[in-house]
Amino acid sequence: MSDIDMSSSEEETRKVLKKEKKEKKDKKAKKEKKEKKSSKSKTEAESNSDSEVTEAPAKKRKREILPEEIVVDVALPEPASKKAARLAKKAKLNPKPAAADGDASAATTDGDAKKGEEKRSEFGVWVGNLPWSATKDSLRSFIMDNSEIKTEQITRVHMPPSTKPVPAHWTTKPNNKGFAYVDFSTELAMYACIALTETKMDGRALLIKNAKSFEGRPDKPKTEGEDAGGRGKPAGKASVHPPNKRVFVGNLSFDVTKEDLEAHFSPCGSIENTHMATFEDSGKCKGYAWVTFGDVDAATCAVQGFVMKTEAEVKAMKKKGADDEDDTEIKNPTKRRKWLVNKLNGREMRCEFAEDSTTRYNKRYGKDKPSAPIDGVNPDRWKNFGGESDKPRREPREPRAPRPPKNGPNSVQPGAGKVDPRSIKSGSAHMNAQRASQAIVEGKGKKTTFE
Repeated sequence: MSDIDMSSSEEETRKVLKKEKKEKKDKKAKKEKKEKKSSKSKTEAESNSDSEVTEAPAKKRKREILPEEIVVDVALPEPASKKAARLAKKAKLNPKPAAADGDASAATTDGDAKKGEEKRSEFGVWVGNLPWSATKDSLRSFIMDNSEIKTEQITRVHMPPSTKPVPAHWTTKPNNKGFAYVDFSTELAMYACIALTETKMDGRALLIKNAKSFEGRPDKPKTEGEDAGGRGKPAGKASVHPPNKRVFVGNLSFDVTKEDLEAHFSPCGSIENTHMATFEDSGKCKGYAWVTFGDVDAATCAVQGFVMKTEAEVKAMKKKGADDEDDTEIKNPTKRRKWLVNKLNGREMRCEFAEDSTTRYNKRYGKDKPSAPIDGVNPDRWKNFGGESDKPRREPREPRAPRPPKNGPNSVQPGAGKVDPRSIKSGSAHMNAQRASQAIVEGKGKKTTFE
């Protein structure tokens, strides 16, 4: 065996011993670390056990078995509902102030007190233009001081408190909304209070009138189509222009086409013309269009957003739009119902009457402009004097010169005056120009020779 083989075997044994030594060292370190950790946790558990008094029991996985019979005591009161519980909680959080007087009237229940307070009399007045500082007591004393009304004749004073937020620059909060209702026991006392109107209270003239009189108040807005059962839109939402056959349709989708719009409004009636505003580059809808119907009734249905149809007509229209046929019988085919036309592709359209072509033409070209006033002339005759338009009238043209005669060598003859070139027809000057003779002309002049 050579020396080289012996050295290699010794080196391998040395590596194996070194590896076993390292593994033993790692095992020892792990064991010491584990023992140290266990001792630490043991000491912590002992300290925790000293501090804890009782330990919570573990949760049970299995439900407890309920008793077979449930005993209900019928004598107990019925439990309150959710609504009653909420009201009781609200009353508990916001208790009402106790009555100041200790007489028998304070012992009445809240419901009876509220009932008596809300009781109204036949003889009542409405008081407006109240100052912000006015209260129920001050208004009562104001009425008694300025008239012969006694305190027992005033049965009720209702002054709604202000609910709006107070502006930042105000120093005091208003005590009322600017008006109040006062009831009296007799009609004479009511008219005596009405006589105090225009009397100033804290520098403001009060307006007092009968509570049942609605004179001077704005009328309730009437609805369009009120004669036909009140199914129209409110007057505030109605069109500004009078009813006519032309309808403006807005809030359309960009994908809507002219054919879609005509098919949608076909239940209303015949359509004469449809003008849709489109983009120049893409040709898509701009979102609005004008539809001209055959009659005013069809246009009114489009503006209202619905048309009345019978059950049979509605079923036929549904069959036309759907592929499958429904063979269910109609109980009352003559019964009328609404067919809505106010939405297209899920968007609610804005429909209103548009200006008819005559009105639009007169507006555009100034036919509807009022005549300018003229001194000393009746206003009905101003338009006869050229005052209907603010534009200056065109000045009359100068008289044209007489046209030159067609025959003759020249188109202009002596004494004819200046000729307007605009009066000469195209090509006539060339046709009437002097032309050279085609005959042989005798020579006149000297003969020149060259050597």
